[in-house]
Amino acid sequence: MTLANPWIDPRVAQVRPEAVRAYLVEHGWKEVGPASNPHLVRYEVPDNEEAPTLFVPTLVDRGPGLQWMIELIGDLARWQGKFAGDLLTDVLQQRAQREMNGTVPVP
Repeated sequence: MTLANPWIDPRVAQVRPEAVRAYLVEHGWKEVGPASNPHLVRYEVPDNEEAPTLFVPTLVDRGPGLQWMIELIGDLARWQGKFAGDLLTDVLQQRAQREMNGTVPVP
């Protein structure tokens, strides 16, 4: 997939919502419920008012879902003090590791 902005890592289109959710939970984030948009789920860090509220898309497509994933990865990378590409690597490697361990189904 080619994205219009060359600064956006095209691997972002490979990230599945369930992979980001697992990554967030493993890093102390909690699902706090749906957003006002039914296609987004809110995550927060308990007892940390400085942490941003993150919105995980329920579906990633070539439209708004992909844009929401791009924004989510950017927001989370900024919060963690990482480059977005490094965060993508972490999320994608975590999913690959979970698939190898049989803890997540391969689509």
